[in-house]
Formats: sequence, structure tokens, C-alpha cells
Amino acid sequence: MIVIADSGSTKTNWVIVEKDNSRSTAKTVGFNPYYQSTDDIYQTLINDLIPQLGSKKIEKIFFYGAGCEALEQREQVAVAIRKAFPQTEVMVDHDLLAAAKAALGDTPGIACISGTGSNTCLYDGKDVVKNIHSLGLFLGDEGSGGYLGRMVVREYIREAMPAHITKKFEEFTPDRQADILDKVYTKPFPNRYLASFARFVAENQKDPYLFNLAYQNFELMFDRSILRYEGAKTLPVNFVGSIAHYLSDVLYKVAADKGVKIGNIVGDPMESLTDYHYKKEYVHAHH
Repeated sequence: MIVIADSGSTKTNWVIVEKDNSRSTAKTVGFNPYYQSTDDIYQTLINDLIPQLGSKKIEKIFFYGAGCEALEQREQVAVAIRKAFPQTEVMVDHDLLAAAKAALGDTPGIACISGTGSNTCLYDGKDVVKNIHSLGLFLGDEGSGGYLGRMVVREYIREAMPAHITKKFEEFTPDRQADILDKVYTKPFPNRYLASFARFVAENQKDPYLFNLAYQNFELMFDRSILRYEGAKTLPVNFVGSIAHYLSDVLYKVAADKGVKIGNIVGDPMESLTDYHYKKEYVHAHH
């Protein structure tokens, strides 16, 4: 049995895969080595994860986490997992590699994340070889749900929306100007709050005004990140994440206009990543 984990700063999704490909899941808080010590991580594994797993023998754990780019940070997490699972082979890598494997498998190309946040990388089929930093929502995150939500609420508060869209927006959310400003500037996780408005765009994307906002969001991601990788117009450019998935029509249009060929758009990277590891461990391993 193998375990695959995808850890953001807030939550970790664990998928347990048996040899017959039956799967179960577990959830714990997120692990970020910049914010948590090895001992914090170890305690969470012992107290929260192990009770969810029962007494099954785990052969390998593949852990992909935010903040695990550098070797030192990866080691910090790996030490904690090895201590909690002494009989298990442990591999720790960063979340961008998980996205690349989910999007591209073993094929070289450009992998893009477009969910609450965004990111991009050049992938050689094994490792991430280049990453133009997405910079988070304050400085970047073009192509993300957060960025799109930011565009939407800005248009709403400045009364720049067409009247019929304003009406729909006010039906979509009870929040008005004061509420929005309060939640963006004084409450935790403004990125998640803003990203919640991307759903409004997705639900009404046939409207030219909202289609255009979504178009601009992706266009910035292409111009500032994707097109700056060598081979952007010849390699497959694949996406993971909910925003790419729900706004795929817009995304294909932007890509076509930029001369970029989009391969797969994977809504749920975890399922795809689990398939990848299952095939590697149990299907191809025995040939």
C-alpha cells in the first residue's frame, strides 16, 4: 500500500492506495516547514493521521508540500514522517512537482496551476527545471481565482460593471462595498475570499463582459509567465486546478490567440497524481 499526500499551507489531503487500486482518503492540517517545526509535524502525524490510517502496512509515502522547494525544508518534513513511519520509504518534494506530474505525467512540457492561486513551471519529464515565481496575490498570481475575483470586486465597487451584471452580482453575494473591503483588508485569507468570486464569473461566462474579464486574467498569465519559458509554443502546456477547469473555454481561446497548444486540463490534480503513482508502483513495476 502506498500513500500520496498533497499539502498546502492550510490542509493536507492524503490518499491511501491499495495494490488492487482501492483508495481511501484522510485529512490533516497543512504542513509548511517555514511555519512548523519537525516536532510539530511529527505530533500531527501521530495524533491526527495515524488514527485515520489504522494498522495497515505502508510501503511508501510520497509527500508533496508547499514550502518544500529547498532540500533543507524537504528534509525537515521527511525526518518527521520517517520518525512516525519508521518502516516506510519516504519521498518529499514540492507541490509544483505534484502539479507537473498530475498535468504531464512523464512528458516534458509546461505545467500551470490555476486554482485559488496560480503558478507555472517548465518540466523535463522528471523535475521542475524552471519556475517564474507567481508572487502570490499582492504582487502577482495572474491566472488564478484570486486574481479574477479581485478584478470582479474592483469593477463592482467602482461601478464599472454593466447594470445587468451588477444585478446578478448582488444576487450572487449578500456582500456590499463595506463588507467586501472589510473581508479583504481586515480578515484572514483574503485570497480565498476573493477567489470565491471566480465562481460568479464561471457561472455567467457566456456574458461577453465576464468572458472578457476571465480572458484578461488568463492573458496576463500567458504574457507574464507562460510565454517566457523556452518552448512555450512547441511544448504541450497543461493545466491543473479548478479555475482552468471551469473556465476552459476562455482558456482555450486565449491559448489559440497566443499560438500556444493546450494539452490536458485536469480539474482535480490529486486524482491524476494518484493514478500516476499507482501505475508506477503496481502496473509498470512488474513488467
